[in-house]
This record gives sequence, structure tokens and C-alpha cells, in this order.
Amino acid sequence: MQRYLLVLFLHLSVFAESQTIQHDWENYIVAVDGRPVSVNVDLGLYPSAPIKERPFVIILRTKLKNPDINGMPYQEEYGTLLNMEESLIAELGKETGAIFTGRFTQRGLREFYFYSPDTIGYEKGVKQAMKGFPEYEWLSRAKEDKKWENFYTVLYPSDIELLRIKSKRQVEKLSQAKLDNKKAIAIQHYFNFNTFKEREKFLRELPWSDFEITSMPEAPDYKTDKFILELRRKAFPEIAWIDQFIIPLYRYSQKQGGRYIGWEQAK
Repeated sequence: MQRYLLVLFLHLSVFAESQTIQHDWENYIVAVDGRPVSVNVDLGLYPSAPIKERPFVIILRTKLKNPDINGMPYQEEYGTLLNMEESLIAELGKETGAIFTGRFTQRGLREFYFYSPDTIGYEKGVKQAMKGFPEYEWLSRAKEDKKWENFYTVLYPSDIELLRIKSKRQVEKLSQAKLDNKKAIAIQHYFNFNTFKEREKFLRELPWSDFEITSMPEAPDYKTDKFILELRRKAFPEIAWIDQFIIPLYRYSQKQGGRYIGWEQAK
């Protein structure tokens, strides 16, 4: 009876969370030691993480059957891996109330990450989920992770990768708006700096031309205590433009002691 009540409580808590979390799945690729790592993560969990009701991480690692030269699965294995993922989500959700937070793939391995209220029943859930995939080798473990360090350090993108993701989405949105791609549009760029001198040095040594200053208050922002800067410049926003201009602009501002917040089409 106690076990039944625990499982019922876990299902109700998962349902309640699903009503408040706006899931936002994204896949991105980074290079580690010259090899690609593919990460799939629910960015929508970030505003709620770490979720105190989910202090345990459950990790399952499996070997790909026939990885390519970069350690990634071929197309014919995608369906099986997706079925495995769905089976793990279902069984671990049923046995432990775990929620799926993401996975990564590298060097012929794939790891799945879940967060749960407890570790009771996780082994049963994993074994039941993997029963349908006897040809795969796997290992699983569960441990306390109250701060969700695995989510932040393994799955969640770095600031620069997050900028790439957001910029790509913005470019795609602009593309869907069917703007005239032969005509440059005005882009508003947002920065903040710790000191007045850092902002001045940034502007003085800016390696790009044709920027227009649209906002540069002399006093720091009363909420953040940062010195705000807004610049405008015309551009042809496309995917290649992100790595050719946005990422270098981010790195340059960081080098000068500032922070590049992001961009949008000027209003």
C-alpha cells in the first residue's frame, strides 16, 4: 500500500511540474579534444533548476552498435536509440517519478540523464526499459545531485553556445518573416560593462565600423550597477553571419571586460 501511494504521489508531482515547465528541447554540437559531442537538452528546465523535489540524478550509458568515424550513430540506428529513450522515459517515470533532462553522444557512447525524487526502483525501471534492447551493452548509476551539477556541466550549453542557439532561432524567425534578403536590415546589439572605462575602451578599439550608438547612459543601471551600451548596425542576418560576426563580437566584448547580451531587429 505504501509503495502504491508513493508511486501515485510521484505521478501527481510529475503532472503538476509538467503544467508549470515550458519544455524547450534543443540539440547542439560542440568539439571536445577535436571530436564532436552532440547534446540534446531541455532548455525549459533552466528557470526551475535545480528542482529541490528532484535531488537525485540517474545516468544510463550505452554503446552504439556501429558508430561512424566521428563516434556518431548512422541514420539506421536513430530509430532504435529513440525507442530506447522513450522506453527509459516511460519506465523511470513510472518507477521513480524521474524526469528526462537530456542526453549526449560522443566517441560511440550515448548517455541519458534523469532527475528523480529518490533512487528507489530506478534499477527495476532501467532493467525493464532495456529489456527490449538485448543487443546493447549498458551501465547505469544513480547518485545525489541536489545542485543539478550534471545538468549544468554536462548538458546545459555554455554562454557562447547559448548565444549561437538563440541567434539561430532569431535568424530562422526573420527568414520566416520573408524579409527582402537583398536588403540589409538594422540590428540592435546590447552590452553591459563593469566600469565606465571598460565601455570607453571597447568603443575606442572596436574593430568594426558603421556602428551607431543608440544608448549610452553616463550613470550605471540602478538595477544591475552595470554600464549599458546599445549599438545599431545594418546586416544581412543568416546562419553564417552568426559565426562570422556575432560570436567574434561576443568574444571581443568579453576581452574588453564587457558582456554581449544579444541582438534583435531594430524597431
